[in-house]
Amino acid sequence: MLIVFGVLFGLISIGNHLLFKTYGLDLGIQIISILFGALGVYKLTQLHTQSTLLTLIAPLLVLFSFGIWSAIGSDYHSNVPSAMLLPWLLYFIKREKLGLASLMVFAIIIAKETQSLWVIFVLLGLLWDYRKDTKIRRWLLWNMLGTVVYAFVVIILIMPSLHEGASPGFWRYSWMGENFKEMAIWLITHPLQALQNLFVDFMSNADRSILKREFYICALCSGMFFALLKPNYLLMIIPPLFLKMYAQVPEAFWGINCHYNIEICMVLCIASVVVLAKIPTMEENFKIQKIQSLKLRVFVPVLALILTAGTLFYTIDKPYTQIRRDHVNLFDKRHWHQNDFDAQVARRMLKQIPPDVSVCAATMFTPHLATREECHIFPISFGHHPEYFLFPLEHWTYYEKEKEMVAEYIADTTHYECLDNDGFLFLLKRR
Repeated sequence: MLIVFGVLFGLISIGNHLLFKTYGLDLGIQIISILFGALGVYKLTQLHTQSTLLTLIAPLLVLFSFGIWSAIGSDYHSNVPSAMLLPWLLYFIKREKLGLASLMVFAIIIAKETQSLWVIFVLLGLLWDYRKDTKIRRWLLWNMLGTVVYAFVVIILIMPSLHEGASPGFWRYSWMGENFKEMAIWLITHPLQALQNLFVDFMSNADRSILKREFYICALCSGMFFALLKPNYLLMIIPPLFLKMYAQVPEAFWGINCHYNIEICMVLCIASVVVLAKIPTMEENFKIQKIQSLKLRVFVPVLALILTAGTLFYTIDKPYTQIRRDHVNLFDKRHWHQNDFDAQVARRMLKQIPPDVSVCAATMFTPHLATREECHIFPISFGHHPEYFLFPLEHWTYYEKEKEMVAEYIADTTHYECLDNDGFLFLLKRR
């Protein structure tokens, strides 16, 4: 199972890489971590049930998850390998290997500052499951306290000091206030509005609530229905869900694209496993007959897998959310083509750059130039003097006025020589 999906994920990321659709960071680590997370779900399921069928279906709920595939089709983000440690955290807690569980907590929270908020709610949700176990309950409380302290130091003190008063992603939530205190006051004083904003377009520019509806429908089919039967697992998705639905970047966050679903999908998968493992207990409680019991044990897990897989094929094909189908759908012939520029021309230009020179290139080219001593993502080369430059005339970018900067470099024939171009891609050399 891991080999098959490792090959499929590799076809997505390697295909993207060879056609200049990867952006500077390592998707190989991301794929290995996902397979490791699926293995963790398999091991965790073995602790919950003796059903061979459910034990085999459980990791498939991860590997078929739309949140997984959309993350692989995006670029690397540290919350992906971090989220894949969740089943191992729960596995070590259930095995009472609390030292290893503490290591998992530490590994998750150092991946990204907001992961500490997620872990606080994960541990809070687990308190219900272990409310009668004094040893584990005490461990959960101590780790919650430590994570709260860590979150305060990193989010409130360190990150703002590194970025002139605010964390780099703070602007996405500035509609609630100009600082964390004002945001907290708004949430406390507007509870109904805060709840409503999880489901509607609160920016009033155009009604993009359909993006949120699409996500919730996909989430319901991917395990949220089971989480409704295990509400303490719904508690675990509060931080990533709020960060997702409150961001004032609807097209990137509210729907089913990129890596913004990964923690939610992992929690929902594990919630599905926990609930499905309780079917035998449900049979006893409701006095279900033996033949009906067998059908229930087979039908419900298979249905869960079918719905999850169906959600995946919907989200990589024609969702309402704007996604790059050529990035995530390896069954689409466009996945095997570079649709924005001529990949052959890009390869020709890359061959003209000597291996021992410094270079500054657009982000899609930097993975192919990264083995040299000095390589910069254009236009971030301030204070350095790269010898070669490679960029398209225009492409999607985080950086303001990049198109104007490209035009200035091309026009500055005094300082830069154009070695090659096809009217869209330009290879320059410093004179």
